[in-house]
Amino acid sequence: MKTLITIFSIIIFSLPAFSDTENIEQQLKNANQLYAQDQFEKAIKQYEQIISENYTSPTLFFNTANAYYRLNEIGKAIYYYEKAKMLIPNNADINYNLELAKLRVKNLPPEVPEIFPVRLFRQITFWKSYTFWGILSLGLFILFLLTAYFYFTAKTSRVKKIRLLSAVFVLFFSISAFVFMQYQLSILNAHNQAIVISKEDTAKSSPDTGANDLFKVYQGYKVKVNSENGEWYEITLTDGRKAWLKKEDLKVL
Repeated sequence: MKTLITIFSIIIFSLPAFSDTENIEQQLKNANQLYAQDQFEKAIKQYEQIISENYTSPTLFFNTANAYYRLNEIGKAIYYYEKAKMLIPNNADINYNLELAKLRVKNLPPEVPEIFPVRLFRQITFWKSYTFWGILSLGLFILFLLTAYFYFTAKTSRVKKIRLLSAVFVLFFSISAFVFMQYQLSILNAHNQAIVISKEDTAKSSPDTGANDLFKVYQGYKVKVNSENGEWYEITLTDGRKAWLKKEDLKVL
């Protein structure tokens, strides 16, 4: 029952209210028209206004990223491409534009490769959105209940065995989809990833402007946020280096 409630909650609260959607869609249409007219700054103001109203849409994030990209604000472009990717991980256009934006990042550090089982699990988990996994898990769970019912109504031991194996098989994949959904949600809700949005900054050895300089960071770097101290974040780069940056230089995903 707890599983069903969790899945239903995710599905329901992932959908915007109908009354708000019509107004948002009109604002988005206006912003897209501004973008088509090469008025990127005005389009961004419209997009950001919609985002400030807590409206979540991969199209909105993607369009916002494209507008920032056209203004050569690569850090913010990558931030919104990443936001869009969180919602639809395997979208070809989003991934292509994200990789295109990364090509314009100065001295982009390499990523430390994950071990194969971890990399495979993450690839499967983010193959689809958490909403997809939630709906799939719910659908399979309902199918499991039906299969279990037919198991108890079976007339022969052979049919019972087949239906029991089918029920176990369906339940396994229902639980797997639920695990993928929960893992993806835990990653998305952790808010421990960020994008550097300042064009250039110096990472410090401690949360102090007078601390030793460690290395330069540039807009578009994706970092892990480890902790915070006042106006500072301790961050880890994709190559494993750690340092401190001011919060204003980062945009947390």
